[in-house]
Amino acid sequence: MKYLLCILFTCLVGGLLPAGTSYGSICETKETVVFFGNGIKTSQIKAFGSRGILKERLKAVLPAEEFELLDFKLSYNDTGGAIRDLFESTIQSLTLDASRFWRILFGREFMPDWFADYVLLLATALDKTALVTTDSLKDHVSSYTTKIAEGKKVLLVAHSQGNFFGNQAYTLLDTRERQSFAMVSVANPDSSVLGNNSSDAPYTTLVNDKVIQAVIAAKILLPSEPMEPLTANLVESDDPLQHNFINTYMVADTNSNMEVIDDILTALDSLVTPPQIVDSGVINVALTWGPAPDVDLHVYEPNSTHVFWYNSQGYSGELDRDDRSGYGPEHYNVKTCDMVAGGYYRIALDYYKGSYRDVATVQVDAGLVSRTFTVSMPSDDFGTTSSPVPVATIFAKKNPDDVFEFSITH
Repeated sequence: MKYLLCILFTCLVGGLLPAGTSYGSICETKETVVFFGNGIKTSQIKAFGSRGILKERLKAVLPAEEFELLDFKLSYNDTGGAIRDLFESTIQSLTLDASRFWRILFGREFMPDWFADYVLLLATALDKTALVTTDSLKDHVSSYTTKIAEGKKVLLVAHSQGNFFGNQAYTLLDTRERQSFAMVSVANPDSSVLGNNSSDAPYTTLVNDKVIQAVIAAKILLPSEPMEPLTANLVESDDPLQHNFINTYMVADTNSNMEVIDDILTALDSLVTPPQIVDSGVINVALTWGPAPDVDLHVYEPNSTHVFWYNSQGYSGELDRDDRSGYGPEHYNVKTCDMVAGGYYRIALDYYKGSYRDVATVQVDAGLVSRTFTVSMPSDDFGTTSSPVPVATIFAKKNPDDVFEFSITH
């Protein structure tokens, strides 16, 4: 329970709760968290747009009482700059003449040296290790394990590169956690969906998806080829690569859109509700870390109450789990909306005991807003019990409709 480092934070940021949102939307209990895992070349704004499309589509097909039990979040990944730039420049260069591109790839035209060099570079760079960056994967796993510890089921809808992250995250969950985690795959460049490589796996890849076709045709250095594309839409979209999540796969009334939604509904029915290890509330702060023996979570509430292992009950919330022998989670929560106090909740950490460098992850959820902070600590000189190191702040205020809105900052 007590260990950490310098602050390199990576965030999965939600918008503030709109003024028109109902009080119940943040106060009602959610049973399942639906995450969207984005693909390559996707900005956070576009990723949030994709998450919004998922929410829209499920709201249209689920009974209201079932839809209200779903929470929607983002598992964002940002490919490393060099790899991302290589991929983008390669695709842009090689698709200037689309017909020639495919003739070369399928051996119907001589392969120029410049083309061969591009394909070789792409094959060397775009393997699973390069695409699944450690920092993003750590954040994703922390989000999933935290939600499962809160007694919630987790469904990941992964697009393109997001499939690599989802499959890798699954291998880092324990047997119990895996029963409460499912993935629906879209435009899958990987060879399986959570280990299932049969046609019965929950995946949708279009036969005319040019990105997946290129991966298959160029024999990019992956352990095995992507799963076979099996789905066809009656009409092509305006997306030249036929790979975009919103503009191709989730176009209303297309075969791909209906397959994805059907797979989601099937996955939701298959998930097992996990045992609740920590409480879940309107505000949740979860701390996990690596090999350090003890890292401590501290929260200063708006009225200055200091909540930590020695004083677990605050005026507004409580530290409902203090882990002294494992790697977390330590967990603070404010259970209900009427217990929320307006003002600042300041989150801090103390590397209480240990002698090795470590990295901790702080997952913060407040209303509809989420952020993940990755914190580096060199040793137990990072903070003290009386003076922990600040890492994040939650600001809670009521809007004109008397509804709490939240923001989360470093």
